[in-house]
Amino acid sequence: MGDFLRAMRSRLRPQDVGLPASLGHRRVPGLRRQEVADLAGVSLDYYTRIEQGRVGEVSGAVLNSVGEALLLSAEEAALLHRLAAPSRSVPRPRPEGRLRPGTTGMLASLTVPAAVVNHRTDVLAANLPFRLLVARPSGPPEAMGNLVRWHFLDPWAHELLPAWRDSAGTAVAGLRLNWVRNPDDPELDGLVAELSARSTEFSRMWEVPGVTGASHGRLTVEHPWAGTCRLDQQVLPLPGEGVFLTLQTPVPGTGSEAVLDRLLRCWRGPRPDLFWDVRPPGAGRAPDGG
Repeated sequence: MGDFLRAMRSRLRPQDVGLPASLGHRRVPGLRRQEVADLAGVSLDYYTRIEQGRVGEVSGAVLNSVGEALLLSAEEAALLHRLAAPSRSVPRPRPEGRLRPGTTGMLASLTVPAAVVNHRTDVLAANLPFRLLVARPSGPPEAMGNLVRWHFLDPWAHELLPAWRDSAGTAVAGLRLNWVRNPDDPELDGLVAELSARSTEFSRMWEVPGVTGASHGRLTVEHPWAGTCRLDQQVLPLPGEGVFLTLQTPVPGTGSEAVLDRLLRCWRGPRPDLFWDVRPPGAGRAPDGG
């Protein structure tokens, strides 16, 4: 919690919270502890002990005041409360590897890219638009095994996502939020350790304890022949299953619906086996039905 509070404090300037900009020389960027304490209505000593982990249980009212002082988003405020009382975490139902038929039917009926993931961001199921959009041109349209691992360990993610850093940051934020919510999951700890060891980019992002964008964001996919697809992404919990629906809807007016339509028409044409042999638009004949 101390790391989180210090990170949230360092990103703010005095003028961001209504304080004069010129308040003497600052050795480090961000708000001072005294300023946060004053804004939150607590003593400097008490706030310092909160940051240093030298207090017992912190009341919800104090946490709310600190969150307001630091201009925390709803996601960040939820994380602050979770960090303050990790032992209060409520056991969550864990998927046993098989989704309810109603969930898989709903996923298949969606006409926009969608996938169901667990708290480790393992992709449990994905519909056809999702798989067509992210698959490599040289292989079958299969969904990636794990969203975060795919972002950092698969070079194809860098080619497909022009704003890769933003998308990767969203994936890390979601993983961090679930890591805090599930402190007793050794597989989740193992995933974080693996990615930290294999990717310096992941390690850098993981060290910054933010969760902004964990549940929503804007995603741009540069498909090699279908074109640019701009999507609004939402992550929605599915009650009773302990899993999440990640849903990408085309941004109106960007031509993204046409990109998805081209992908689906090509795949459903007479020769779907030629799907990944197509050339970029204007470079030659598309496959039958494309």
